[in-house]
This record gives sequence, structure tokens and C-alpha cells, in this order.
Amino acid sequence: HTSNEIWTFILYRYTRFKLSARRKIPTEMINSSHPVEIIDRLKAIVGDRNYIDDTSHMDSYLNDARGLFHGLSPLILKPLNSEMVSAIVTLCNEACIGIVPQGGNTGLVGGSVPSKSGLEVVISMERMNKIIDIDPINYTMTLEAGCILSEVQNAARDVGRMFPLSLAAEGSCQIGGNLSTNAGGMAVLRYGNAKELVLGLEVVLPDGSIMSGLRSLRKDNTGYDLKQLFLGAEGTLGIITKAVLKLFPLHNDKATSLVAMTDLSSTTKLLAKLREFSGDNITAFEYMDRACIDTLIEKKDMEDVFRKKYQHYVLVELSSSRHDANLQSLLESVLEAAFVDDIAIDAVIASSETQAAQLWRLRETLNEVLRNLGAFITFDVSIPVSLVPEFITKATRSCNEACELAKVFAFGHIGDGNIHFYLFEPKDGDTDNFLAKKSEITTNINDITAKLHGSFSAEHGVGLAKKQELKKYKSHIELKLMREIKQTIDPNNIMNPGKVL
Repeated sequence: HTSNEIWTFILYRYTRFKLSARRKIPTEMINSSHPVEIIDRLKAIVGDRNYIDDTSHMDSYLNDARGLFHGLSPLILKPLNSEMVSAIVTLCNEACIGIVPQGGNTGLVGGSVPSKSGLEVVISMERMNKIIDIDPINYTMTLEAGCILSEVQNAARDVGRMFPLSLAAEGSCQIGGNLSTNAGGMAVLRYGNAKELVLGLEVVLPDGSIMSGLRSLRKDNTGYDLKQLFLGAEGTLGIITKAVLKLFPLHNDKATSLVAMTDLSSTTKLLAKLREFSGDNITAFEYMDRACIDTLIEKKDMEDVFRKKYQHYVLVELSSSRHDANLQSLLESVLEAAFVDDIAIDAVIASSETQAAQLWRLRETLNEVLRNLGAFITFDVSIPVSLVPEFITKATRSCNEACELAKVFAFGHIGDGNIHFYLFEPKDGDTDNFLAKKSEITTNINDITAKLHGSFSAEHGVGLAKKQELKKYKSHIELKLMREIKQTIDPNNIMNPGKVL
């Protein structure tokens, strides 16, 4: 290089450094490493045993659950309390260093993975895992964000209460991540998404200040409900450090059935009939098509519970805290009426908890089995319940037209309108050619969803994977408000930069 080229390069790097110091450029756009002094100060905040700076031990923090997103980071921090989180965030804000908050890292849209710039530090909440208080009379639990979901469920059960959030990753996902992504799961039909199970939050804001709102009140009509800003924000506005959760009575009576339906449109008719007869006793109403059942039989050596093959199935569960609810008889009565009305063709009702668990194993094993079948394109959409049959029909037709020999799997939480839709490459097909059609197929399915007044992301969030969809399908006004909120709360764009917006 000539001396002029060298000086031009030095001046370029110096200019970028000065601009970053004035906090005008998003952190991920600055192509330089952080001063050793800053990294050492961050390590000192958490102490010697509470960070990872050896890249050979960072894999689980830098890659997402499906292996689709990969990042780099100079440092994984594991704070022990909210004060440590506050100190970390304060320093990062002053130095304009991006932060990626991380729970169990079980998300499916890349929201908890750092960028490839290597400039963002990861804050893992795994060591903030204390249950602070359980109040069975008030039906509340106060806890830290790093608590594992299954442990939260067990702690509630130990005092005769129930925390109803339940999903496939509950053995490793953390409650802070569940709240930050507004997780859904199996019981949304009755209990709602994660954000509906929260009474209070403690959040560390991007300037390091702590918003303490750990109230256990059902009624608190004192201005804006600020906690809702952070529920579902995917860590882009602050870091949830503690929460007050709602608890519910334990179920003392359950009735579980796998029902073969006459046709696709009959599924929503049965749901309406069940709601009419049982009210709030419906806990779950899960749909599976025949392709799902065949795959479970082939790959997991499961037995078909029916003698005949049917095309459409729903897994129904009723539950009640009453010992005398007599749900088995109630479910039998509804199904008898469904047979008479030609809504249902056949049904198996579990006569024990063991049999109920066997039926649930069909649904709970499905995600894992499908993800090991080969290359696929997947969708997590929500549709008004009454329009779910129309969506599945139109989406299946669209996929078959785009890729004639590909295989479609449709299943999900039909009770709340959330359908998981998988399209797999043709057997012995060309994987590269199949995946080359992903953009076209994705646009087609999302357009169908939008025309049916649905959402392209029902429960998985936006993260990195669905930012373009958000830009396309959200209105200008909604996006404007989201950007203004982000700019107001996080003007230096340090909090999970590059995610969602």
C-alpha cells in the first residue's frame, strides 16, 4: 500500500471511532473491538466465576436451538442479582456496547443470539434463579428471571397451586425469556399467553436504572401499564430481572380424548360445541392431520389408536379444580352429540392418567420428530379460529402448487387459532432447489394469512428471522410507534440491537 492509502485507512477508522463515541452509529455497525479496560471492568462486576471469555466454551450461547443462527461475542456475563445487571448495563450504555439478554436460548427466530460482529456481550440470566416468594392465598409467585419453567411449575404444585404456562422446551427455557417473547404453548385457549399471566415486573432499563414494579395486585389503575412494554419486546427495551406471576387452582378432574373428525371444517364446530357445553373447562384443543400420525407411527414406533385411518384429528382436554366436575361424562355427552351431528367419526377417551399421557405424547413428540425429517420450511401463524379450516386448505393448495411432490404437515393449537405449518422437501428431491423456493412459498403463505386477518408470527416472535415480514405486514403507524418507543427508551440502541426492528 502507498503511504496515502495507509493514512486514508487510519483516518477512516478514527472517524468511525469518534462517531461511535458520539453514539450516532448503532453498535453493530462499528467494526472495531472493545477496549480491554471495558471488558475487564465488565468481568469485575460479576466476579471471576461468573463470566466466560474463552470462545471454546461459548457455543451454547452463540448458536440458536435449531442451528440456523450463529453469532460471536467477546464475553458471556452471568450476573447474580439485579444490581449486577444494572451495573453491566450502565457501563455498556456509557461505552455504547450492544447487549444480548439471554434466557434458556430455546427461541426459534434467533432473538437471543448475538450478531456476527463479535461486538455484543451476552447477559445470561441462568444464575438469577431464585423463587423469592409464593403466596398461595393471593395465588401469586415472585421469582427471578432465570428460573426454569418446569421448576416454576413444580414450585407452584408443591403449595397446591398451578402455573399453567406449558411448552415443549419447559425443561430448559427460563421464565424471563418466556415473558420477553410472550410465549404461548398448550394452554393458551384457557389461560392466555405469557403476558396474561403476569402481575408485576422488575426491569433493568437501557440506561442501567431499575424499574421496580413487583406488585401482586389484580387491580392497579394508576396510569400506563408499563410492564406491557417489556412483555413480548424480545429484550429490545430492557432486561426483565424479576416477575410476579399469577397462580391457579390445581386440576383435580381431567378428561382427555383423541377425536377423529368428519372433515376439516368439523374441527371448529366441535370446539364451539365443547365451549357451549363445558364453558371454561376446555384446557386444550390441538389439531393433527393424518401425515403427522403416519410419521409418528413410522419414526417413533407409536401405535395408531384407531383401527381405521382418518384424515383429521383433535386432541381435547377438559379440566377442573372441582373433584365432582364429572368431566368424563360431560365429554362423552358432547362427543355423542357430535356423532349425531356428523361432526365426529370416532373417538378414544382416556380412562386413566397413563392413557391420557399416551395420547398427549402424540402431540408433544411431534415437533421433535418433524425437525429430524430433512429440509423444511415452517410457519407459525395465527388465524381467527373460525377461519382456520380455510387457511389450512388454501395454504396446503399453495404449497402443492409451488412444490408438487413436497409433503405438508399441519398441526397446532387450533383452539386459539395458532397453526404450525411445515412443508418438507420431496423424497429423494433436490434440497438446494427446494430451499431456493423458500422466499416465494413464505410470501404466498404469509399473504394468505394476512388476507384472513391473521399474524405471520403467533407465538415464536420476530427476532432476526421475521424482521422483513414485520416491515411488510405491520402498518406504517404501528411501525412508527414501535420505533419511537425504542428510540425513547433505548436511544443508544444497545439493547438487543438488530432484533425485531
